[in-house]
Amino acid sequence: MFDSKKIDSYFDNKQNFELSESGLQRKSVSWRRMFKLTLPCAAAALLGVMVVIPNVRKSVDLQDNITIPRKSEMEKLHIEQTVFNSTDNKNRVNKIVADSVDETSPGSKVMKIMNPRGSIPTDSGVAEITAEEGFFNQNNNILNLFSDVQAVVNNDTLITSEEANYDFNKEYAWGEKAVKAKGKWGIMDAEAFTYDKNKEILTLKGYNKIIGNNSTLSAHDETIVYQNENKTVSTGKANFSQSDKNLFADKITAYFTEKGKKELVRAEAFGNVVVKTAREIVSGKEGYYNPQIGEIVLYGNASDDKNGNGYVSIRQGKNVLYARKITAYSDTDGKKDLRKVIALGNVKIVTPNETAHGKEGHYNPQTGEVQLFGNFLTEPRKTGHVTIKQGDNILRAEKITAYLDKSGKGDLTKAIAVGNVNVITPKGSAKGDRGVYNPKNNIVELFDNVRIEQNGNFIEGAYAQTDLLTSVSRITGDDNTGGRIRGTFYKIRKASNGNKTKK
Repeated sequence: MFDSKKIDSYFDNKQNFELSESGLQRKSVSWRRMFKLTLPCAAAALLGVMVVIPNVRKSVDLQDNITIPRKSEMEKLHIEQTVFNSTDNKNRVNKIVADSVDETSPGSKVMKIMNPRGSIPTDSGVAEITAEEGFFNQNNNILNLFSDVQAVVNNDTLITSEEANYDFNKEYAWGEKAVKAKGKWGIMDAEAFTYDKNKEILTLKGYNKIIGNNSTLSAHDETIVYQNENKTVSTGKANFSQSDKNLFADKITAYFTEKGKKELVRAEAFGNVVVKTAREIVSGKEGYYNPQIGEIVLYGNASDDKNGNGYVSIRQGKNVLYARKITAYSDTDGKKDLRKVIALGNVKIVTPNETAHGKEGHYNPQTGEVQLFGNFLTEPRKTGHVTIKQGDNILRAEKITAYLDKSGKGDLTKAIAVGNVNVITPKGSAKGDRGVYNPKNNIVELFDNVRIEQNGNFIEGAYAQTDLLTSVSRITGDDNTGGRIRGTFYKIRKASNGNKTKK
């Protein structure tokens, strides 16, 4: 038992307990006694709470509530089970949860955080981030995460890396180590990355690739993913592959569908464009690819003619087709070959033995058939000529259909000429309405209204053969002429000066 009188006299030196006998005095003394008894206990409890709170509080403002310890306090800050909150430029709350926070050195404002888990809002959802450890620098508001960093973006994309950094002020993320992602864009793989949250632009650095449902897009420098625009821009030996078709270029801009899994809608290629199939190689300056209809369009550049780069070319074996513009249609059902090619502008076909020229050409890679026209089909009133040249021999017509060997030898197997057909050899010429050129035996056959001329002499008939090796021609009639031919020959005599003249 304790003596209350001694306690009263200890706290009150003005009046002794024994002299206070009235009821009012007794009440006052009783109130003072209770206050004096409870004050030390309350002070001790408050002091205990102040000591315990820093270790159990659950929410600490990322910028304001983490302060430098005073000299009389702990030298380094330590917090257990902490939630950091930070507001971005759009007043959205970024939240980071950590098992523990330790200041790296007294007053540094650099905090090491263990097992951080973050929630960062985006315009289209939220990014949930986890890692094994990290550092937060209160001086520049930058978070660094290390070891098994994972981010789930908008519940549809998983991103993994061994390092990631985030600047809360700029709302910008980056990483210098390999990163992988899997989601609606397909499977992404890169040597490093950056991410602008405000613009929702992801940049895959170094060698990178995006593997879609049935295609792969890759580049050696970088690929920029414009998430809001559903497009990517790849630079540095960019390559888009689908089945056995490959599109190469210095730069490829690809456009994808808006909803669901990203399927390619259109790919635009710039600089050193090459399209490879199982049988053909198409090269040009720039172009585009539409996978929905299998259309490939390539353009040359007239300003590069001096360097020999002004044309688009398509190669099959040893045969090459050149033009200002080439439109090729590939199979959309997974087959390997091109099925149709349209060439426009200064069309030229080069085989091991022949060269053909025209204004417009249609090529069927399945059959090896090439149709060359002397004028553009969009200008039917104009008349031009197609030519096939073999050594010093020339076959000319308004239209020529040539057949190329598909076995890989690169030979021209046959050519059919229509409209004002003319065969020119070193010894003369032959004309007709139709003609057939057979490269195997170097014979040109002419049909209908045939006329052979040599040194001003001419023979007319219904059918003729010209041997391009010997330049010898043979002409016959038909049933309409009774098998007869007609012609005019001039006698050659020597003039007084020794030159030959006609008589």
